[in-house]
Amino acid sequence: MTEISLSADSVFSDIFQLDKPHAVVNLHSKQQVKVYAERLQVGDAKLDQPNILLDISARPTALITSEQLQMPPYQVRHPKIFLDYGFLDHGAHTQRSEIRQPTLSFDAEVKALQDEVWGTFHLNCLVPAQAAAQTWRCEDGLYHDVRSHVPFNVRLTPTWKEQDKSGPAAKGVDIELAVHEAKFSDAAGLHAGDKLTGKVNLSAHEQDGGWRWQGVFQWQQGELFWQPFYFAEGSKRFEIRGFYREPYIDIEQATLALQGVGTLHSQSRIHLINKQFEFLKVDAKEVDFNGVYQAFIQPLIPHSAFGHLNVSGKADWSFEAKGLQPLKFHLNITDASVEDQLGKFGFSHFNADIPWDYDHPRQIAMGYQSGHILKIPLGATRWQAEVNRFSITAPRLQLPILDGGLDVQDVSAAWINQSMVWHVKMDLQPISMTSFSQALGWPTMRGQISGTIPLVTYANHELRMMGDMQFKLFNGMVGMSDLDIDDPLGAVPKLHANFTMREIDLGEITRTFNFGSISGKLEGDIKHLRLQNWKPVSMDASVRTADGPFEKKISQRAVENITALGGEGTAAALQRTFLRFFKEFGYEKIGLSCELRGDICKMGGVEPLPDGFVIVKGKGAPSVNVNGYTQYVSWKDVLGRMQRVTDSNSKIIID
Repeated sequence: MTEISLSADSVFSDIFQLDKPHAVVNLHSKQQVKVYAERLQVGDAKLDQPNILLDISARPTALITSEQLQMPPYQVRHPKIFLDYGFLDHGAHTQRSEIRQPTLSFDAEVKALQDEVWGTFHLNCLVPAQAAAQTWRCEDGLYHDVRSHVPFNVRLTPTWKEQDKSGPAAKGVDIELAVHEAKFSDAAGLHAGDKLTGKVNLSAHEQDGGWRWQGVFQWQQGELFWQPFYFAEGSKRFEIRGFYREPYIDIEQATLALQGVGTLHSQSRIHLINKQFEFLKVDAKEVDFNGVYQAFIQPLIPHSAFGHLNVSGKADWSFEAKGLQPLKFHLNITDASVEDQLGKFGFSHFNADIPWDYDHPRQIAMGYQSGHILKIPLGATRWQAEVNRFSITAPRLQLPILDGGLDVQDVSAAWINQSMVWHVKMDLQPISMTSFSQALGWPTMRGQISGTIPLVTYANHELRMMGDMQFKLFNGMVGMSDLDIDDPLGAVPKLHANFTMREIDLGEITRTFNFGSISGKLEGDIKHLRLQNWKPVSMDASVRTADGPFEKKISQRAVENITALGGEGTAAALQRTFLRFFKEFGYEKIGLSCELRGDICKMGGVEPLPDGFVIVKGKGAPSVNVNGYTQYVSWKDVLGRMQRVTDSNSKIIID
């Protein structure tokens, strides 16, 4: 005889099952046994067509290899399992009493089903004397690929729980997994971690055809990015319990303690094959509003107008979803402060009660004691509205501003096709120009500003004004029409509008800006104004005195400032000897225009000249003419001239 072979339908224990095994003993090499089988199953892992080589010499070993291992949701190829009993060798006197603790190692190539990158996996464990009851210690685990390096240690203790006196014992296990300085990332860059150090304690036992489990996750240090959320630093604790029955995992209770945020509770059901939430519920009480904003709100809206805020206060928060469909949401904010980091707006003692329900309309309310938009102070405000699924409506909102206010009417907004759509009407109640200009740091103005905004709409990231907006200013009227703003909350907003000025009191303007004295009325037009990122890139602008039976006088200082606005090559045509004798002069008309294209402004006046243009055309005696001779100037220079004139720092030369 040269060979002995044995076959069986199956060989199984509490740990494994071997289907259709066939063992062969070569009598010329009595210390080795080769075993072939259809499948080796350990838990849910299935090894197809395994080859098993047993060495039954003084140092017994077992080597198991295969082409692939079925272990959803991962692909495993070329697995190698090596069991070494390793008797201590004292020559011919080797005794079984001198057996050292066996070791079991596992090596394979591994990747997730949807990934293209294969990584290497290694785990080496000490096998206890009672493998089904004592603790397994694995101290040098490692997963490594081109994007990841995850060192880990594992301790695994099988447990048995008596179900009743007549029934079988339930299988169970306690696992402790520790990672140190781990890093990982995925191909899309949506999930990543660096220098992660923490520990996971997980207990599970069989129940009703599945596994009842609970765990504690402790994160001590490192950084984690899980699109769009980012978590840094450690000192985070996550407690969780639930039930697993393929293909679902039910999280019956999860408690997450985040340093600087508070404690969040959640329940959910996850389909492990498609990695989708069947349902999700999250709630948190008395959490830090700033922590919630930085961890969960800001990452969702980083490029919006609310993406860079300093906030404080407390918040209660709850959320429910089924699949990818939100069902309920409730946010309650108590005595918070909100301040835009660029100073665009801010609110103090802010309170809000914002419920939302997919199936039922809800009433929301919010308000603040004080606030500001830009530098304009806002008075105490409270607002109520109805939210119905993805739309919100409010009949009226009164917004106190300085000594007047903004009366907002017919507010309606809706979330349609992943975009916000809304419309609103507004009336601006009279506001003192003195307080308004002081709030913005402008020269002190007199009078009042009031007006009507007939209808403003927003759709497809575009804001439009229907009708003409009119304001009363300097005893006259300023109108705006054809307002259109593309992507107003985006990185590079674009604006188009037309402006008109009529019956503006020149005396009021010149006194306000300390420009010198000009009597009469002013009118003007800014046609086809285009702003990009709130800076002018194109317009046809002109201002001029109006015709009418009113006094038309201009002071010497106003002449000097107009000459300064004209820049180099501008001159006042008046004999120098007469200028010092008169404080004011008569004029027929005054005007200045700018055709802006890019950064170049083509200047003009009330009349053309062969080599320039007339800015001030004198009339009567004494009178003065101011002519300009530089037709093309940069817009930056025009702004600089205005600034110098208003700062009263101009050095004027009158010819």
